[in-house]
Order: sequence, then structure tokens, then C-alpha cells
Amino acid sequence: MDTRTWRGIVVASSVVVASLAPACTPDGAPPRIALAGPAAPGTCAEWTGQPVDRTCLPRRALAGAPLVLEIEERCGACGSMAETCSVSVEGRTLTLSLDGKTCEPPAGVACSETCGKSRVRCRVPPLDEGRYVVRYGDPGGRVDSLDVVFDHEAATTCSLEETKTGS
Repeated sequence: MDTRTWRGIVVASSVVVASLAPACTPDGAPPRIALAGPAAPGTCAEWTGQPVDRTCLPRRALAGAPLVLEIEERCGACGSMAETCSVSVEGRTLTLSLDGKTCEPPAGVACSETCGKSRVRCRVPPLDEGRYVVRYGDPGGRVDSLDVVFDHEAATTCSLEETKTGS
């Protein structure tokens, strides 16, 4: 059996189909790329882990009940939009990711959009009682915490307040 290391992962195979190329950076670290590949002019590409601006997290959430949180994307590149929220739970870590797409205007056309900040609802499955670390699937590295308790006055939903404009 042939074993090789590729970007820190041990790959075992009885047949080698393609050679494993080393990382393309001088220090051997893998390059950091926000998108899988930039969208061609006039097309769209998937964008997972879009930057998060704000999240509504309650002080206490009800244990054993689903929780719905509202999350808002940060003003980003022209044509980017958050469409869904993916949620994963591993032990006491809850990870929220804004996912959507980014669309490039056709060649020779300038972006005419102003910054839009989509809000998306994240549906968290029922959690056991305890304190959870909340991480975001974006490059910001922000970490929050959420206390899940058996108290029927604890939250099952949380919405961002509407921003007031004008005087």
C-alpha cells in the first residue's frame, strides 16, 4: 500500500492515480483563498463562509428545543449575497456559516449595486443543557458563547432589531 502526505493529510492508496503536488507557496503552507475560484464575468460562483456582520444570540436558549437565530452578512464584494445559513454542532461547539453566491457583472459593465446586507435565519437543532462556543465559518475568527438552559422563559428565537434611519 502506498501512503503519502498531502497538505497535512495522510493518503493511503493501493493505486496512485495522480501525483500529489506540494503547496504552491514558498513556505509550504497552503494558499488562503476566499472563493473556490473567481466567477467569470457575467456568471456566479458559490461562496460559503461569507463575512458575518451581526448575529442575534439570546442570553439563554431553551434546552431540548430548536433555536432560530438571525444573522446578517457584512457589506462585501459587488454581487455577493447570503442565501442560507448552515449550522453544525460538534460537542459544545456550534458553527454558523453564511452561504450564498457572488456574481460578477458582464465584461465592461461596472457594478451598479449599493451594499446590500442580507439577513438569513439559522435553524439550530435542539441542544443539550450547557454552555456552547459559537464560531462563525468566515475568516473573521470571532467567537461568542451561548448558554442553553431548562427554563421555559429562555429563547427559542432571536431576531436582529430593525435599523432606524433618519431622525
